[in-house]
Amino acid sequence: MKEYLLPQAGRFYRANLHTHSIFSDGRLTPQELKTLYKTAGYSVLAITDHNRLIGYPELCDDDFFMLPGVEYDVGDYQCPKSFNRKYYHVNFYPEDPENLAMPCYNQKYADNHPNIDYPEQAYVGEPNYERAYERINEVVSEYRKHGFIAMLNHPTWSLQNMEDYRKLDLSQFFAMEIYNNASYQTEGHYEINSHILDKLLREGNRLFCTATDDAHNFDFVMPPNHCTCGGFVMIKAEALDHRSIINALKNGSFYASMGPLIEEMYVEDHTLHVKASPAARIVLSTGYRYVRVAYPATPHGTVCEASFDLSCIHPGYVRITVTDGRGRMAWSQPYYKSEPAIVK
Repeated sequence: MKEYLLPQAGRFYRANLHTHSIFSDGRLTPQELKTLYKTAGYSVLAITDHNRLIGYPELCDDDFFMLPGVEYDVGDYQCPKSFNRKYYHVNFYPEDPENLAMPCYNQKYADNHPNIDYPEQAYVGEPNYERAYERINEVVSEYRKHGFIAMLNHPTWSLQNMEDYRKLDLSQFFAMEIYNNASYQTEGHYEINSHILDKLLREGNRLFCTATDDAHNFDFVMPPNHCTCGGFVMIKAEALDHRSIINALKNGSFYASMGPLIEEMYVEDHTLHVKASPAARIVLSTGYRYVRVAYPATPHGTVCEASFDLSCIHPGYVRITVTDGRGRMAWSQPYYKSEPAIVK
């Protein structure tokens, strides 16, 4: 019997879960962002402006869905130098599309551009919440209590280490960014965080992974095409609507990518089967040192399918990384193997 790790039902929707508009520190309007991403073949876009949660139902159509979201950030302001300051940046997405009221809101962090006509922001509680680095778990707990799901953003840019991650209640997060395109392409950080994900998974945390753009479109830094359409998730959902997209994210019915596509993943008879777009290699990673690689049959060829024997793998997780000829990667979600290894 096949156990499908990407659902058979539904269809794939290409999505960017993290980008910015003129309503925080981006350079494009929401309409311009929709046009850019829809033209590039995307079906879902979350404009996650800093400390401002805005819904854009007027920009939704039969082929494109605007997912509400907000990026909430707190910094360690006891560190006097901003270039050495640690941050927690977390994206929140409401499970109810009508829920656009921000918990833990602070007005001064939102309306910080006097020449911008901001939409009115709904919020829960007083509008002067003290944003402090050590209160991040309280912030996430409040958002979860009010019906949001949480994603941890760009840990490399945030200068965080294992001590910082261990302070987080990671059970409150559905995912972390394994890749952030703007941090990687525009700012030059090595924001490919598979090693961080593995460390967190090995410590018993259960997290999915996402790839995002985090686009600001600063054309005076780099051409816009360097920070958009570089990190995305492919969501397998029954329909292009809020409930279906949120459920797919919560259930891990998606994968993260810089370019390669994962077409199918399933387990049958203790064997993990993968079908993907033409790749330079397909790697099976585990929670320990056991790794297996599928290569092309010829030095300059490609590989599109791979099968990995799981019978000798002890309980824990496995995940797949697909790398194409340009070095771009796609990452599956962790698959948790509970059965003991078969002694041969």
